Amino acid sequence: MAGTIFESWARVLVLLHAAAAVVLVGSSTHHFLVSLGYLRWRFKVRLGRIYAAIVVIAYGTTMLLGALAYPTYRYHVRGLYFDRHAVWASNLFDIKENFAALGLPLAIGAFLLSRVMNPKEDRAMVVGYAVMVTILTAIVWFNVVSGILITMERGV
Repeated sequence: MAGTIFESWARVLVLLHAAAAVVLVGSSTHHFLVSLGYLRWRFKVRLGRIYAAIVVIAYGTTMLLGALAYPTYRYHVRGLYFDRHAVWASNLFDIKENFAALGLPLAIGAFLLSRVMNPKEDRAMVVGYAVMVTILTAIVWFNVVSGILITMERGV
């Protein structure tokens, strides 16, 4: 039987995917806290820009590593196990991936907005920015916790 692409690297890819997710959850949480500060007239603009950049890089890296590991997961874990014995995990994975796809434009948008927005003067923009960062952080946390639960059930 022929293997899937990157099958021999799947465990390493999933480990790197998890490490990137740790960076992502930390940076998105800190970014969220900075954006809340903007609403409270505490302006750490440089820090907000740094976290926005780290989030967008970590988000892209996490998605890329997950995409590289996906063919092996799809066949060996989902196809041979989850779809038969742990349908909840299969469904949770689909939900997680849909949220991840929704989060990418938010990460890019928050990054771009952090570069042009002056939170001291653009108060209307700050509210939208904070909402965007809050939703993104919720997606990241949901995806990390979901990914851990799924992997606890069965990994590659």
